Amino acid sequence: MAEILAEAGRVTGPVTEISDTIVFGLQSAYARMTGQKPMTFAASADKMAGLGEHDLIVVRFRRADFNAAAGPVPVASLSLA
Repeated sequence: MAEILAEAGRVTGPVTEISDTIVFGLQSAYARMTGQKPMTFAASADKMAGLGEHDLIVVRFRRADFNAAAGPVPVASLSLA
């Protein structure tokens, strides 16, 4: 089984919804200070319920997903930080 990793940061826009999947950016404070672009994640609409732009969240994802991703990284779970 692949290792679960986590990233904490603020939800950044634009937040888009495609077929009940929400694609969003997540930018940590360090990435923002250094001018790095937000990481892009994809989660089901029910996982994103009640969350919006600028919420501080923790995203957990599998290492295998992160290494192989050409686009948004699939979210294993997320929660408010």
